[in-house]
Amino acid sequence: MSYQWIDQPNQLQSLVEQIQSCTRLAVDTEFVRTNTYYSRPGLIQIADRQQVFLVDPTVFSTQQLQPLGDILFAPDMQLLMHSAGEDLDVFLGLWKRLPSNLFDTQIAASLVGFDRQMGLQRLLMDIIGVELSKEETRSDWLQRPLTARQLHYAEADVKYLHQVADILQQKLQQTGRESWFAEECQQLVAKYQHKTPDEWLYLGFGSGWKLKPALQGALRHLASWREQTARQHNIPKTFIAKDANLYALVEKQPSSKALLSELGFQGSQIRRYGDQLLQQLHIGLQAGEPPLPIPRPLSKSQQKDYKALRDVVASCAETLGLPADLLASKAQLVNYLKARMAGTLTTDSPFAGGWRETALQPSLDAFVLPSNNNNKDELDHD
Repeated sequence: MSYQWIDQPNQLQSLVEQIQSCTRLAVDTEFVRTNTYYSRPGLIQIADRQQVFLVDPTVFSTQQLQPLGDILFAPDMQLLMHSAGEDLDVFLGLWKRLPSNLFDTQIAASLVGFDRQMGLQRLLMDIIGVELSKEETRSDWLQRPLTARQLHYAEADVKYLHQVADILQQKLQQTGRESWFAEECQQLVAKYQHKTPDEWLYLGFGSGWKLKPALQGALRHLASWREQTARQHNIPKTFIAKDANLYALVEKQPSSKALLSELGFQGSQIRRYGDQLLQQLHIGLQAGEPPLPIPRPLSKSQQKDYKALRDVVASCAETLGLPADLLASKAQLVNYLKARMAGTLTTDSPFAGGWRETALQPSLDAFVLPSNNNNKDELDHD
C-alpha cells in the first residue's frame, strides 16, 4: 500500500468518486493548535482497504471539501479511528459535522483487555506485530512541503486500521461487548457534539466553591466572557487569563490595571485585555447568584466512602478484565456517591441506562459504606 497525495480539485473529485461506495473508511487528521482556539488542520488521512489518500486541507475551501464531508458523515458510513477525540474537534471546524458511526480502536481495545489509553504504536505491535514510529507526532503539519518522514508517519496512522479493527471486532463479538462498545463510541461523539455551554463553564473551577454566591456569579460571567472572546479572536483562552487569574480577579477585585500584575497576570494580558477584564468584573459583580453553586469537595467521611467504592470498582474491573477507570471515572463515582447520599439514585445515577448499570451499579448499591454520615454540607478544609 502506498499513499496518494491530494492537493488538486480534480484529485479531490476523483477521491470522492472512488470512496463513495465504501461503507467503512479509516480516517485520521494532523493539526496544529499552539496559539489558536480552533485546531488548524494540516492533513486528512483516509484509507480504504487498498489505498491511502493524504488530503491537504490547506489548499481547499470549505465548499470544495464539502463533498468529502458528505461521504465521511453519511448515515451508512463507519469511520475507523484511534483515539478520535481531537480529530472530532477538527471535523467540527471543517464541516460542523461528526461521524454517524464511529469505530474507535482505542475504545475497542480497552473493552477487550488492553490498557485504557493505549496508543496506536503499542496496539499495532501487540495485535499485528507492526512497529510504528511516533517521532513526527509534534512536528509542524502546516509547513509545506511536508517531509518524507511526516508523510510516512501520516500514512502509517491509517494504513493498518482496517486490519486492527477486524481483529478487535472479532474480540468484541467473542466477549459479547459489542453493545458496550457502540455505547462508548456514541458517548464520545456526543461529548463533542454537545460541549459545555459557556454559561456553565464556571462549575469547573474547583476552588470556586469557597467564593460567596454573588462572587460565583461574577466568576460565571467572566468564564463565559473569556470563552466567547477567545473563540471570537481564535486564540487560546489562557492568552486572556488563566483560571487562577480569573479566580484571583473575583476574589481581590482590583480597582486598577496596575494591580493586575499582583494577581499573576502577564504584561501582554494586561496591555491587551486589562481594561476589558476590569469592565467585565464590574458587570459580573452585578449579575447576582448563579443558578447552581460550584460543587463542594467531598468531606473527610465522604472521602472514605469514595475510596471504599473505588475498591469495589477495582474488584469488578478485575473480574470483567477491564481497566478500572473505564468502568468508572472519578467524576462518575463522585456523582454516584452524591446521588446515593441524596437518595436520588433512580434519577441521578451516572450509571443508569447504560451497560454499567448491569455491570457495576448492583455491586455498588449492595456495598455498605464505611460511614453513615449524611451531612452533605460538611467540608474538607484540609
